[in-house]
Amino acid sequence: MSRKEELESHESTMKISVEFLSVPVITKIIGSKTLSLDFPGQTVDDLIDEMIDKYGQKLRRFLLDDSGKLDSVFKILLNKKEWIRREQMSTPLKDGDHVTLMMLVAGG
Repeated sequence: MSRKEELESHESTMKISVEFLSVPVITKIIGSKTLSLDFPGQTVDDLIDEMIDKYGQKLRRFLLDDSGKLDSVFKILLNKKEWIRREQMSTPLKDGDHVTLMMLVAGG
């Protein structure tokens, strides 16, 4: 069974809200700065996969690096208090969680 089929076989879904900060490309792709998903997965990584499945390859190319991991320019904040690092993408989510995806911008 593929990972997607495994996720789809779960009977229950979670309601997850996603907010995009400083990422106008994503806002243009999905049409909004916020997103509410009925999400059948379990982890932050599953959430990224779900968004890519829903919004397509353009989002995939923007979010992921060449190895298929979340690009290092993006940071994730869970429930406005816990930073999720790239090596923590297996962090479990629960119903009602709020995920903020932001792009770090440097300048001077």
